[in-house]
Amino acid sequence: MKKVIIAIVTILLLGVAAFFIWRSCSNNVETLDLDNYTPSKEFKAAAEALEQKTSEDYDIEETVRILNGLEAAQSQSEDFYSFLEYMAKQDYSRVPADVLKAKERLLPILQKMFELQQQYDELDNIWMLARSASTGATDFAENANPISVLSAIFTGDPLDAVNVNKHLAEAKTKAFEQYEQDQKLKESLKKEIDRLHMSYIDYLTEYAPVYFKYMKEWDKLCLDRDKAYLDVYSGRTVSAYNAADKVLSKYPENREAMLLKALTLIQLSSSGSQAPKGDTPMTITSPSEVDSLSPSPSDDKLIQAEAIIDGYTELYPNRSAPALVLKGLINLKEGNEAKAMSYFDQASVEYPRQAAALTDLLDSYRNRSYLNKSSEGKYLLRLYRSTMEGYGMFSPNLLKAKYFAQQGETEKAKEEIFNHFYRRGNQGVYDCLLSDMQYCEENMYSIFKQLLLEQSYIDVSVEPTTDWVVSKNDDEVKVTIHNRSDVDLENVRIFLCLHYTDMYKDEYDVVKCPSINIIKHHDNTEIGKVKLNYEDKKYDDITRIRAIAMTDDRICWIDDVNYKYIRAYEESKKQAGSGKKTAGKDKVTRREQFLNDFNVNANTIVDAIKSGIKIYGNVKKGDRTLWENVTDIWSGSDNKLKIELPRILSLIDPVFSLNQLKDKDKAILPEENFLNGSNIRLKFDYEPKDGETIPLYIYSDYVSLKITMKFSGNKPSITDIEVI
Repeated sequence: MKKVIIAIVTILLLGVAAFFIWRSCSNNVETLDLDNYTPSKEFKAAAEALEQKTSEDYDIEETVRILNGLEAAQSQSEDFYSFLEYMAKQDYSRVPADVLKAKERLLPILQKMFELQQQYDELDNIWMLARSASTGATDFAENANPISVLSAIFTGDPLDAVNVNKHLAEAKTKAFEQYEQDQKLKESLKKEIDRLHMSYIDYLTEYAPVYFKYMKEWDKLCLDRDKAYLDVYSGRTVSAYNAADKVLSKYPENREAMLLKALTLIQLSSSGSQAPKGDTPMTITSPSEVDSLSPSPSDDKLIQAEAIIDGYTELYPNRSAPALVLKGLINLKEGNEAKAMSYFDQASVEYPRQAAALTDLLDSYRNRSYLNKSSEGKYLLRLYRSTMEGYGMFSPNLLKAKYFAQQGETEKAKEEIFNHFYRRGNQGVYDCLLSDMQYCEENMYSIFKQLLLEQSYIDVSVEPTTDWVVSKNDDEVKVTIHNRSDVDLENVRIFLCLHYTDMYKDEYDVVKCPSINIIKHHDNTEIGKVKLNYEDKKYDDITRIRAIAMTDDRICWIDDVNYKYIRAYEESKKQAGSGKKTAGKDKVTRREQFLNDFNVNANTIVDAIKSGIKIYGNVKKGDRTLWENVTDIWSGSDNKLKIELPRILSLIDPVFSLNQLKDKDKAILPEENFLNGSNIRLKFDYEPKDGETIPLYIYSDYVSLKITMKFSGNKPSITDIEVI
């Protein structure tokens, strides 16, 4: 062991020595004195903020927030002034002194940049260099590993001196070299930039190990907390409790762990057992049922949960919104409806006000770039955001809506759903609307579906704004809504959801479209043009299109018509292979409950078709018309097949084809398919022949049907209607 330590230290010393030899030979550039720094008036407030006394009992979350927040602010600020103002306003009281001291050494470099900007017109945009170099410490720490003995002790791995020098030399070198190249600087200014460059590397050599030290601690914390998040939302409540408790044993004031532990206690409270120890098995309740459990006023776990929440609110009054949601859940479980609603109302007020503070740590989550490389990682980000922004399971409005739905108070439930989306819109957060829609579908399907019964008769489409025959690689698209229903949509907000190549199957990029005054029934309405701004994806990269439409009194999914048929085709293939319903059990149950609310089932649908189907068109045999052509329903007189079906079918979101969809060569889709009064009207580009038998297929997630039509004699007839 002793030999290993000696070897490590020897390599480190060689690396440091080699670095300083390299430094001294690098054009003999003199560097800034980072030790003896006097801030100018512009930098004084920021410098004084970093010099404030800090507690030895630092907070790792606040430390990471500052580490990542300052880098993010540097890369995003418009100029020196806005960045310095941000630095001066931060609370550093819970941040370790070595972090502040390391960050303080960046100020002389920025101040020199600022002074050069004031003196030379050629350097009037030098702030862009400061922005592009902002993540140098992060990149250096991640690519080179720490270069000091301290960080070597943490990693336990010997460091290669050659690689150390290589990464030091490359640390944000490209930013400086590109700046010099773009500016074509005269020799005197080039020397100044070289001086800044070498001084910046000096800064990195001291800052990178400090950064790595605390990020390593943060990563260890995240392992346990991530486990708690994933377990609590997957129904593994005991495991989630243990993971949250483990975090709190080391960090008793950790915000997220306090909320997670309180939530698990609320979920476990129905069992009547004490809080779990170790891996003790317990009966648990899924998160989606947490607010519908039977009251248990004397449950010790609810008392424990409330104590944790009270402690949380005392520590973090400006981040109290999620705690208020949990207070509401506790009171619902205790049967105190009035108090529960009061807490939910208060949370609804606080979430918009506290949104910035609650999501301040999101920069720390975003800096964990590996989270974006797996579906579980992306899921974890959504879980954190739901807690901090008040959507999904942590939405006070949706929790109220679910409660009212369970009590049979449909109108109140609808109102709360609208209140939720109104609040979320005012918070200006759109990319998580998908989670909101999913929560509503999973927990309040019947109520949610009633917000726009005609949603399957509204389609969205996009096309490139330039001639797609010439180029389909556009980053701008035109959005059109096809309203095949007989309902006008007024004051419409559309959120376009695009699935691209390389995305996970349930992942979408959400883009807010321009609002529009009205989308008339039976009309195609161009919503506007939107820029594609997701990882350099273009029109050709779009694989699936959906949209969310919101009006003052309606919310619904809108799908691309091709997506509707592809989904139906895939379902028909599964049904043909198994002969059984393939939709998930929960989904089928939710759909059946919705249809039960309208006294509809497979049998009533078949009966409605038998009594309400009408077939129009004409077949000439000599001078004789064999069946009727109705020109007051469809414009123009032709021989095409036209069918009327009862509107009740719209409740199952149907798609139609002559012959089976799985037979692509023979399947014929309707060229017209729209709602009109009590009917669905279909028109096919097909002229039936006398004596011909044609099947009409109706596909849906709930029930699929086959209607056999025979064309002979004076009238066509229905020979069979069967459920497939």
